[in-house]
Amino acid sequence: MYFPLTFQVLFLALLAALGWTTNLLLLARAGINVRPILQLAELPTAVYSDDSSASDSMHQKVFRLVRAVGCVVAVGWLVCVLLPTPKAQICATILTYLAICCILVMPHKALCRSVRRQFVGSLVRIINPSLADPVFLSDVVMADILTSCARMFADLYLVLCQFSIVFRPWAFNNIDTGDSGISTLATAVRAERERSLCGDAGIIGVLLVAAPYAFRLRQCINEYLNAAPGSSEAKRHLANAVKYASSFPVICLSAAQKKTVVDGIMETKYSDWMLQVVFGMWLAAVTFNSLYSFYWDIAFDWDLVHTTDGWKIADLIAPVQNSNSVVSADDPDAFTKPNRNDDKAYELHVLSPADALAQIENSPSTKTTSGSCFPPFLRPKLCFSSPLLYYIAMAIDFLLRVAWTMKLSSHIQIDMLAYGGFWLNAIEIYRRWQWTFLRIEKEAAASSGY
Repeated sequence: MYFPLTFQVLFLALLAALGWTTNLLLLARAGINVRPILQLAELPTAVYSDDSSASDSMHQKVFRLVRAVGCVVAVGWLVCVLLPTPKAQICATILTYLAICCILVMPHKALCRSVRRQFVGSLVRIINPSLADPVFLSDVVMADILTSCARMFADLYLVLCQFSIVFRPWAFNNIDTGDSGISTLATAVRAERERSLCGDAGIIGVLLVAAPYAFRLRQCINEYLNAAPGSSEAKRHLANAVKYASSFPVICLSAAQKKTVVDGIMETKYSDWMLQVVFGMWLAAVTFNSLYSFYWDIAFDWDLVHTTDGWKIADLIAPVQNSNSVVSADDPDAFTKPNRNDDKAYELHVLSPADALAQIENSPSTKTTSGSCFPPFLRPKLCFSSPLLYYIAMAIDFLLRVAWTMKLSSHIQIDMLAYGGFWLNAIEIYRRWQWTFLRIEKEAAASSGY
């Protein structure tokens, strides 16, 4: 089957875009208005709908754009399957990539111009190194999605290396195959990687994998600097920055391990004890990052694991500090208003568990789970009535947080399996789809509009 890396990257990108579309669709059907939650109207260059189908909902516009790009990818892949020579296949693939770029940047109002402008504008704000600009939730969600696609950026670099061979004919002429010159394009690609930085993406690949985490780290530092000094909000952003910073040792040590063995041949000057030290450091780094990331998902991003006595798992990092003021449980701005009687913002006194539960259950503007108390390890207010959905999401998130280490381990060599790397990337995209779904649901549950 003809399914090279060039089209694996495209299909994974389409899968991520389709996952975002289904997020919007399911949230809309659940009665959740995504636009105010993502703060789309507050963006510095807010894009108003200027498409011909202005009455369409957000998920319909995104799906229409994904469908157009998907048709281009499908046609390009089918053409490559029918072409007889590898060089012709590469040329057709290049045309497919160029067509996708033209669709995304075309100035015409057709094909969801507002959605395309929002996407490009979000990328620009994420890459922007400024520590003074405000950080919007839409950019946070986009940056987190990019971290799940980090490996795809290194693969994309290898794709560009493969494209460059078409424009350098000497790469074919200088390869000694022992027979009559070059036989396949794959041999030329491997030889070109060996003489350049393209070998398994090299240092550039490591930087590309680390880039999305660096962008997200910058956002956390930005939010920390803009928060009230010493507040729980500032502590939370600082702890979140530690989570993303812990990804860099994992990436660097994984790259160091992969350089030790190539096709079963040792290619390192390190002694055996040094290799064991590197592996031990990698194991410690990946264990800390995976468990800490899982804790952050359920404690802060999803705001789960509450107990009936008022304690929640998020208190392990940034407990809410007490003051003399009291806030109502159904006040939508309760956890965003500064305390007028105190110089420190966000330091609020939470009602007793019994009073808080009573207010939540009696509030007409909220939806609570059935019964006098909420299910174990969840929270008082849920947007979906089935607690099983949240339990399954937590279990899957833990398993997939750990499973992604297979992609980085030099001992498992998952890339040697048939499309092993593709399926692991697809699983990570699914995990991010699930995370995005409950991340927005948590914001909706915290508001009074649902």
